[in-house]
Amino acid sequence: MKKFKLITKSSDGEEKKNMDFSMLVTIMLLLCMGLIMVATASSYYALSTYGNSNELLTKQLIFAVIGVIAMLIISKIDYRVYKKWSYIGYVLALLLLIAVLTPLGVSVNGAKRWLGFGESFRFQPSEIMKIVLVLATATYISLNTKKLNSFKGYIIPLLMLTLVVVVMFLQKHMSGTLVMIVASFSIIFASGIKIKARYIIAFILIVLVAGTIFITAEEFRMKRILSFLNPEEDIQDGNWQAAQSLYAIGSGGVFGLGLGQSRQKYLWLPEAQNDFIFSVLGEEFGLIGTLVVLGVFTFFIYRGYRIAITCKDLYGSMIATGITSVFALQIFVNIAVVTCTMPVTGMPLPFFSYGGTALCINLCAMGILLSISRNCKN
Repeated sequence: MKKFKLITKSSDGEEKKNMDFSMLVTIMLLLCMGLIMVATASSYYALSTYGNSNELLTKQLIFAVIGVIAMLIISKIDYRVYKKWSYIGYVLALLLLIAVLTPLGVSVNGAKRWLGFGESFRFQPSEIMKIVLVLATATYISLNTKKLNSFKGYIIPLLMLTLVVVVMFLQKHMSGTLVMIVASFSIIFASGIKIKARYIIAFILIVLVAGTIFITAEEFRMKRILSFLNPEEDIQDGNWQAAQSLYAIGSGGVFGLGLGQSRQKYLWLPEAQNDFIFSVLGEEFGLIGTLVVLGVFTFFIYRGYRIAITCKDLYGSMIATGITSVFALQIFVNIAVVTCTMPVTGMPLPFFSYGGTALCINLCAMGILLSISRNCKN
């Protein structure tokens, strides 16, 4: 059992502090809120599809229990052990991403981003990669600090990111690509990189050119952008999701219609239990409910970055920064989409959107974050 070191004492023999209890409570609170919303948002879809209104809730609950157990176990493992396995994990995750492009890939709603067997079991390798990329990038930087005096020292982390982005581009996975970029660059900036102005300008130009190519490469992406710029037009097609989302949030008013009383979830709002679950929250719990959830998410992000800032070593600080940044991006983009602040993109809301394997992976990431919190300054 030498592969995994349980956190009991530090190298100088002092007892390790307990995990960040407030973060643990926040995670469990978000998880419970998410399960309640899956129960109500998925009820009619599950009834019409499976003949059982609790079908999706049952599956989500099973994965939630598994995820919480995994989170607590991982929180006891010294996070520094991942230095030994992160590169292997990166290669395996990259192979899984590539496998999606083969006949092994599973298509859902026209998008081929999954591996698995029919509807009984499937997962997105990108969910695994977003965490593994954080670990691999943090590992390289922590082991090569002397090489990082200039931007050239970051060629390897940028190469790792580029390989992932290319595969994600081939999958036509724009939201996933954005997550990978944020995961990698948040760690690079947290490492204390000193960037000259010309590099910043060059990076911005590359992003603009790459973003333009990415959007114009597929007709449906251009259609989404045009629909966003002209929200009053084409409501029956391109703007259908956005319109139904606003109807849901608007009809909730200040106090909401009440738990289980959403009308848009009756197949008017596509993906009510997935990407647009926040819309159902707004309809059933109103402005007050959405502000409460936003407040809990804000505190979650604050605690995550606090763990990163107060961690005693660079490796743990970079991992905490990367994980927190990934979750913060997903939260921001999902809520921006359902409120029509940005074009529609398939970005799930952490702890809320239906998806068992994604929930499990997110809770495992929380286990790593809680492990890091044991090595923070008071």
